[in-house]
Amino acid sequence: FGWDGRNGRLERGCIGASVGGALCVEADWPRRGASIDGDGLPLSLVESYLPERADGRPWFLRGEIAIDARLRPAGNAWEGEVRVSSASGGARFRRRGEREPLNYRDLRLDARFDPRRIEATLGSVINEDGRLDARLNTGWDDYSPLDGALSFNIDELVWLELFSPDIVEPSGLLEGRIALTGTRGDPRLGGQARLSAFSTEVPALGLLLHDGDVRLIAQGDGSARIEGSIGSGNGDAGGGDLRVDGVLGWTDGGPPLELRVHGENVLVSDTRDLHAVASPDVRVRIAAGEPITASGTVTVPSARIELEHLEGGVSASDDVVVLDPADPEDGGASPLDLDIGIVLGDDVRLNGFGLKGRLGGQMRVRARPGREMLANGTLNVGGRYKAYGQDLTIKRGSLGWSNNPVSDPLLDIRATRQIGDVTAGVDIGGRVSAPSVEVWSDPATTQSDALAYLTLGRPLSNTSSAESEQLTAANAALAAGGSVLASQLGSKIGLDDAGAMESRTLGSVFGFGKRLSPRLYVGYGVSLVGSGTVLTLKYLLGLGFDVEIESSTEENRASLNWRKEK
Repeated sequence: FGWDGRNGRLERGCIGASVGGALCVEADWPRRGASIDGDGLPLSLVESYLPERADGRPWFLRGEIAIDARLRPAGNAWEGEVRVSSASGGARFRRRGEREPLNYRDLRLDARFDPRRIEATLGSVINEDGRLDARLNTGWDDYSPLDGALSFNIDELVWLELFSPDIVEPSGLLEGRIALTGTRGDPRLGGQARLSAFSTEVPALGLLLHDGDVRLIAQGDGSARIEGSIGSGNGDAGGGDLRVDGVLGWTDGGPPLELRVHGENVLVSDTRDLHAVASPDVRVRIAAGEPITASGTVTVPSARIELEHLEGGVSASDDVVVLDPADPEDGGASPLDLDIGIVLGDDVRLNGFGLKGRLGGQMRVRARPGREMLANGTLNVGGRYKAYGQDLTIKRGSLGWSNNPVSDPLLDIRATRQIGDVTAGVDIGGRVSAPSVEVWSDPATTQSDALAYLTLGRPLSNTSSAESEQLTAANAALAAGGSVLASQLGSKIGLDDAGAMESRTLGSVFGFGKRLSPRLYVGYGVSLVGSGTVLTLKYLLGLGFDVEIESSTEENRASLNWRKEK
């Protein structure tokens, strides 16, 4: 290598990669310019520089490229050419996986430039029989005319799974012809692109999306109009269509993407924990460097909600102090800017945790980036509530929010049972994070008698000794904080579980449990209603399987269970 301030010379030198391929450079500047050539360069070399996929996993690339480039000075400008080619390649989900959702062959990029113009062409076969072609002719200045075109026709869309982990086996036809005109300083697009006959499965929601048809139509003002629809079903029954209208802009002064998403009776979930039909009317705005904003209303005319199956967690109580959190500004905060109204129709049903009924009312959810999601409004609950072994009628039930976290509504629930001239009931109040429970009767009596009326349908004086003992235990647990106190005591004496539990043979029981080994669990409980005790054995087999055996004074049961953690 030599350089005298105006002229330089670099003898040919090459760099080889351990996985194969070599890249060579030489220069005689400025007389003959510089040249770069490479052959057999593996695409895997760039994997570590690519952003993560939507599912958080890295990219796995196959293929080799060849490059041949020349650059020479021409007066006060440049001239040269670049050629890049690759016989075949693709992207995989796993390093040694056989499935290759995106592949190409006969890829070739040619570019030439001189002081007056820039010319480039691109061509490749995509996914066996698809095609991608592009060309561009322009100059170096902002006023230089643009003359370009992009055309594509791809009928294999499995590669979309690389960008969204929620969809499975997407199919359809993606085609388009886009023209590029105007100048470099003021580009214009023409033509259109279309995704037709699109379908895919969304397993997490139990949905089959079908008959998707979305068009992007370029406008003369430098934007593009978006319009389309897609059907939603579960393979057996169909729902309404979800429609999208909006505009995509890439010129200064306009938002990059504005959409209106709307539809009537669209099936949005069909799983064991949630079956829901919604009629949304929501506007979405997406701009670079800004949070995604969404506003509007979602009406839910019908839904079936299985509370015990819903995924979720337990929030910390108000007196918990977190020392040195990883990100104190991001404690469950939403990355979106939301202002959504939710209106529940007449056919929204709840089931689980002793509750079986309907849910109605409306609420408004507000979330700003970096802050916890808040809510305003009231949802009303009606139906029957099972507590202390009895089905109770819900006389009053509501969940209220007043600009407080959506996960911590204020409860106001009264469930009653009528026994002759006596009404016994249970009131649940406070917030979800710290609820209060009170048992009462009318005419008024002691809490023990009220609990006896509620559970057995008669006063404590008319119960057997065994029933009295069980009621006393239940009443003591209730007065002392129930399962909360029991679990605290259990943890101090080495128990894994202690408090109110559910048994398949006896229903609600008050008991305790201990894991004797990593695979063996033993539990014992006393029925809170009626007489009886139960012994529970659980043995972990492995691979998510376990055997559970319950032996009680009423009956014996055995089951083989399989669990999968997500």
